[in-house]
Parts: sequence; structure tokens; C-alpha cells
Amino acid sequence: MRKDMTNALKWIATVIIGLGILFSAFNMHQFSDENLGLMIGLGFLVGGLQILLFGVAAPLMMRKSEQVSEPDPSKEPA
Repeated sequence: MRKDMTNALKWIATVIIGLGILFSAFNMHQFSDENLGLMIGLGFLVGGLQILLFGVAAPLMMRKSEQVSEPDPSKEPA
């Protein structure tokens, strides 16, 4: 399941980043914060990068939590 989640997040991030590039490229003519298409494109770029970052980081964190061993019940804390 972890492999499927990672691949799905990477594909979704790629599509969203691609949409961000298209929106930004087609709306670059008026570089202003009032240009809605450009702002949507920049939002897609930022959001896609965050999804990609989560798609890479989540499996690493899950692997790290699996490597942590269970505490030994015979050893009581002092």
C-alpha cells in the first residue's frame, strides 16, 4: 500500500505542477497580483511541490517508525 500511495502522490503532484506551469505561462502577459490566472498557476506550483514533498517524505517517516523497536517490558524505567 505504501508503494501505491507514493506513486499516486508523485503522479498527482506531476499533473498539478504541469497545470501550474501551463496557467503561469499563458497568463504571464500581465505580471500582477490582480491577474487571477497567474495567481492560480503559482498556487498550483506551490501546492504541487508540497504534494511531491509529502509523497517523498511520508514513506521515509513510515519506514523510520517501523524500524523503531518496541520497548522491552522487562526493563522498567527508573
